[in-house]
Amino acid sequence: MIDAILYKDIVKAVNNQFSERPKRIAFFDGVSPASSKAMADINAKTHKRSLVAVLFCNPNSQFCKSEILESLSYFHHRSKEHIDIFCCGYGAYWPQNKYPDLKVVTNIDGADWSYSDNSFVAALEDFEGKTKWRYSGENELLLLDVSPSSDPDELNINSALVCNLEQMKKDEAFTSVRALFESIIRYAANDKGSAWDFSDQKGMEVASSFLKDAFLGLLPKSLQSSYRKAESYAVKQI
Repeated sequence: MIDAILYKDIVKAVNNQFSERPKRIAFFDGVSPASSKAMADINAKTHKRSLVAVLFCNPNSQFCKSEILESLSYFHHRSKEHIDIFCCGYGAYWPQNKYPDLKVVTNIDGADWSYSDNSFVAALEDFEGKTKWRYSGENELLLLDVSPSSDPDELNINSALVCNLEQMKKDEAFTSVRALFESIIRYAANDKGSAWDFSDQKGMEVASSFLKDAFLGLLPKSLQSSYRKAESYAVKQI
């Protein structure tokens, strides 16, 4: 899990990690000229892609206290290199005078993590200014399929989902946020059928809906049809 004060902090962290990650490369066993050309063609079309989770969860809400706050340390360790999780409004090693409303809310790896409403609001206003997303006021998760950006100050977002976690809980889309994140992390860790592999084969237009379809595939079948609708309140493509 990575602290997120502003949109630019997420942009910097994601783009920096892209530069550190190896590309997904396809290899052939053969060394004939034809095989070499085919290998070069495939590798030229191979893109680095990453699934990013951005949490907007207020620790003052009962939902966050019971479903998210105590699990942040687990999410941090479980996500590993599979998915970057940013928790807006939260951070570690902040100076006491950074925000007047700063308060310690959890502990990760022996370090106190603090929360600030001022930081939270700054992050959500940044995101609203940069994307089509509009904050509902409830606990939400943004799932972003991103690629390296030619602009170091921007995210290259291929497709994005907003998930209203409170509504999903009421709909019994998951038994707990922990269970939902476990499914997401397992999906992100599995190369087969991933959104980026699929888009390399079928094109970005198809991949934009594939991310939502893949996410809905993690949920109970009884809800998939209603959530698939464009006007769905709980899970929307943005």
